[in-house]
Formats: sequence, C-alpha cells, structure tokens
Amino acid sequence: MPPPSLADAARVVADAAVYRVKKREAGNLVTSISLAVALGLALRDVAHRFAFGLALNLFVYLVNDCFDVDVDAHAEGRDRARTRFLAEHVASGWLGVVLVGAACLAIAAAHGRGLLLVFAINVVVIIAYSRWLKRMPIGDLLAMAAWGVSMALVGTPLDAGDGLRLVGLLGLLCVVTEGVQVIRDEPTDRAAGVRTTAVAFGVGATALVTRLMIVVSAAYATLLLHRFFGVVLLLGLLTPYTTAAAERSWDRLRVLFGLTWLAILAHRALGGHLLPLLG
Repeated sequence: MPPPSLADAARVVADAAVYRVKKREAGNLVTSISLAVALGLALRDVAHRFAFGLALNLFVYLVNDCFDVDVDAHAEGRDRARTRFLAEHVASGWLGVVLVGAACLAIAAAHGRGLLLVFAINVVVIIAYSRWLKRMPIGDLLAMAAWGVSMALVGTPLDAGDGLRLVGLLGLLCVVTEGVQVIRDEPTDRAAGVRTTAVAFGVGATALVTRLMIVVSAAYATLLLHRFFGVVLLLGLLTPYTTAAAERSWDRLRVLFGLTWLAILAHRALGGHLLPLLG
C-alpha cells in the first residue's frame, strides 16, 4: 500500500463528493439550511452554516467510506473504480478525512461554540455508526436517528426550542429511510456477513418496524406541529417495503418527506396561517 499523499487524498475527497451527488445524498444540507432560513437567521449566519454543513457532509461520508472500503469493494451497485482506488490508497483516504475534518473544525470555530458542539457530536455519531452500530440489529436504525438529529442541528441555534422541535421530526424520518436502505441492501449485507436489522430479523419484520416509525413520525407531527402534516406523513404507509421496490420507495419517501418539510416551514413562516381552514 502506497504512503499517503495529498494528490491521492484530493482524488479520494473529489470521488466521494461526486459519488454522493450522483446518488442524490446529502439531502440533510437542504433541510438544515432551509430550517436556518425559516428560523429567520441572518444571511451571514445562514451562509456560514451552509459552508459548515457542506464540509461536514463530505467529512461524514469520507469516514463511512474509509471504514467500509472492504465491504464496498464487493458490493453490488457501487462505483467499482472509486472503491478500488480507495482500497489501494486507504491511508490517503484517512488523510482526506483529517484534512476535511480540520476544515470543519476551522469553519465551526470561526462561527462559535454551537457549531463546535455540533461537530463534536457528529464525530462521535459517525464513528460509532460506521465502526459498530451499522452492523448491529436495531442499532443501525437508532444510530441513523442520532445522525439525522446531529446533522440537522447545523441549521438551528442550540437554544432555539422551535428549531429543536423540528429537528426531532427529522430524526424520526431518518429511521424510516434507514429502514428502507437496510431492506434494499439485505441481500448484499447478508452475503457479506453484515448483521443489519434486515439481515437479523428479516425484510418483513424490518418493513413492520419502518411502517411503525412512520406512524410515530405522524403522531409527533400531529402533536407538536399540525395534524395536517401528520395525516400527510401517513401516506408513507402506502409505499411498498420490499427489497425489489426499495430503491423506488426510497425516492418516493424522500419526495413525500421533502415536500412535507417545506410545507411545515412555510406554515411556520406564515405564522401558522398556511392551513387556516384546518385550524
């Protein structure tokens, strides 16, 4: 294995960024920044949080890629050239992690203690998830809830009760999308000996848990936001939760959750008057 180099680290970082864009991931950046805008934060504050969120997304995906390089190299649906290069230059991959992490730390420090705490939380969550929890039944789902909350904290001051309430909903919805992903990856994970919730308990049981979390998310939205949003989220129960349909279901849920999120923020921005006929 060659020693780490800046050129190879730069390629690993660039490959990770391009791959995640192609996979339509890092949607949390849109939700966190839209939250910051809805909370009425100053433009400079929003821009600072955007820069931090961009670097943080790249950091967490790089950490996950470096931990999972051996599994990803044999998994279906992966970019084989990208994973092969990372496997051959994993030391440079970790150098990329350090450099991007340093950028996150610098951006957070320039903002204040709030983003420094958010960065520290995300470091703990992503390492625990990538190293242990994603291979533990139920632990993978709980870790994704923590990840959803920790990433969404980019968009809100930590003393903003309204923002934290909305962040809680995002954490619950992340459990739903993680359930779909472990269902999708069940054949590959089973072949690789990775004991996710879907591998340990089966696709049917995981689908049941995923549907239950939709109901929990809907109840949360009903009680803390508005009953209309709870009803809309229940539409996720109509989505099929099978390995064959998981890719399409993931996209459908992202659309449903994304539109619901934007409607929630619009409702809040209008002082709760977006749905006057519904009380």
